[in-house]
Amino acid sequence: MAGNGNSGRPGKPAALQLVQGNPGKKPYGELMAEITQPLVPTAAPPMPDWLTDDAVSEWERVIPDLITLGLVSKLDMMAFATYCEAVADWQRFRRKIAEHNARSDDAGDVQTFSTGAKQISIWRQLANDAEKRANAAGAQFGFSPMARRNLKTNPAPQGELFPNEPKDAASRFFT
Repeated sequence: MAGNGNSGRPGKPAALQLVQGNPGKKPYGELMAEITQPLVPTAAPPMPDWLTDDAVSEWERVIPDLITLGLVSKLDMMAFATYCEAVADWQRFRRKIAEHNARSDDAGDVQTFSTGAKQISIWRQLANDAEKRANAAGAQFGFSPMARRNLKTNPAPQGELFPNEPKDAASRFFT
């Protein structure tokens, strides 16, 4: 067989296969196991102590959503820390560009040499690099529409049609 693990059409999530009537005739038990038991348990990775303050803020902002969606595990510390540091760098460089632009027009975006030659400033280059790093690391966690398209996630459980109505009524009268 030629190719590698990335060759060919990506596999369908088990839930979609079941909804479509299991056209590939996979064993029902395997499909249900894939739906109910993720390969890696969902949990927040330990936050590294070397993160900058901006990176810690990004970590705390995003990690609850990733846990809810089942997209992060304890194994993802380095990948997620890379994303958070790249976002923190990007924010720092954008602030630096804004400072330079406030002092004079385009000083943060364009550097003008004594010869009159112009070049994108080092702050803009660093910001662009940090943005690329953040986008690449964030793609692993589905932080763009194209990246989300390729993620295999467990579907959210269906809610109850009448959630806890009798229980709520009883708790109001019998506490």
